Amino acid sequence: MKTDNNKWLPAWEDPDAPARPAGPAPAGAPPGRPDTGGRSHRWRRWLLIGGISLLCFLVLLTGAGYVYYRWRFAQIHKQNIAGLAPDSGTLNVLLVGSDSRANIEDNSAFNDKSNPVTGQRSDTIMILHVDTKQKKAAILSIPRDLYVPIAGTASSNRINTAFDNGAQRLVDTIQQDLGIKINHYVQVDFVGFQAIVNSVGGVDIYVPAPARDKFSGLNVKTAGCAHLDGFQALAWARSRHFEELEGGRWQSDPTGDLGRIQRQQDFIRRMLRKALATRNPIKVNELIGIGIKNVQIDQHMSSSDILRLASRFHSLNADTVDMLTLPTTPFTTRIGGLQADVLRLKQPDAQSFIDRINGATPPPAPAVTPESIRVRVLNGTGQTGLAARVSIDLQGPGFSVADRGDATGRFSQSLIRYAAGSLDKAQLFQRYLQSNARLVSDPSLRTVDVAFVVGADYAGVRSQPAPAQASQPTTTVPSNGPTTTIPPC
Repeated sequence: MKTDNNKWLPAWEDPDAPARPAGPAPAGAPPGRPDTGGRSHRWRRWLLIGGISLLCFLVLLTGAGYVYYRWRFAQIHKQNIAGLAPDSGTLNVLLVGSDSRANIEDNSAFNDKSNPVTGQRSDTIMILHVDTKQKKAAILSIPRDLYVPIAGTASSNRINTAFDNGAQRLVDTIQQDLGIKINHYVQVDFVGFQAIVNSVGGVDIYVPAPARDKFSGLNVKTAGCAHLDGFQALAWARSRHFEELEGGRWQSDPTGDLGRIQRQQDFIRRMLRKALATRNPIKVNELIGIGIKNVQIDQHMSSSDILRLASRFHSLNADTVDMLTLPTTPFTTRIGGLQADVLRLKQPDAQSFIDRINGATPPPAPAVTPESIRVRVLNGTGQTGLAARVSIDLQGPGFSVADRGDATGRFSQSLIRYAAGSLDKAQLFQRYLQSNARLVSDPSLRTVDVAFVVGADYAGVRSQPAPAQASQPTTTVPSNGPTTTIPPC
């Protein structure tokens, strides 16, 4: 043995030691440098030991991650909810936005200390539907003003009032009166919504005109892409007095709660797209922490259920998630001795949506109806308030007005610009108009099926569609045409 940098080396590691002849060494012979075959054998052994060590380390690391995940999952607040449907090939998760002010501190629009709001209500009721067999996902919104018998009572009321007495009554009402099976329950409050939006860095939305809501605190000053932080995002999603600047004047949204649902769905798609793109483990852990603090789930939802949902959405394109709204019609009734404007199910359209969410076999063929067509209304005349009035007209047959605003330029003839794959919807929309609007193909159109540019020839909306024509000519939007659709945000 010899020293090298004050370190003793055994002879078989000494590069200056003489090589040992092949075969067994003579008894008592000093050790020499091992031959190539011995060195190769030992290297293989050390590689094997190193590989096993690495494998053990990875197993321990994976195990530690799983233990950490289970530990975090155990911290989520759980509610005891009876009567949930067993899991099957489809999974329906009831998503409820609670307006409890218990944790609100920095949003005076929702927490007026001079007139405090106690208890909880729900203005957002959605069903997250995941079909594991067909690898599809959809979100069905249930309007808060839907008038139904309230489970456990002898009276009918708006469906969101079922939540006043807790999640159990809301689940029972949806399952018993709407016939929608619920497998799991998730509840998010104001603080959780704001925190999730802030964690992903805010969300960009498109507004065709400046928008505001004095009651919720919403204030979008310019048209186009707007960046919403958690505070403004909550004001956007909760807005019940939404106004847009049209023709130089502020116009109230005539579509009411249905218009708010459309805005919520567009926002959810955008936030989902951004959340799915999050790969930073620190951000992911931050989102987990937010969920633990501000989300409640049913006691039957397991960690494997959440992993199953996460794996399904991990590779999902947010643009392929169908955003649906339960078809309804308005009517007036008496609630508590007072006249009230509410909604009731529009049949048989509503039943086809319910069958789809319940995973009916075979699934019903999708039918093109006014309720299935998302419309952007754009004033192409400059006449103040025209887009708002047209939006009201379109509500009669049941069209879903996603948003409205001003078109650039003036149009003598109305245009129906339709997105890729939406020709059939554009043709049905055309048949409901009293005037002969021109069909225009617009592959750049996003988030809506058609953009209706209201021209000077607009004469109103029919209650029933006109007979289909044998052929309806269309044109394609020129690259230098007027801008009436949304830019990518």
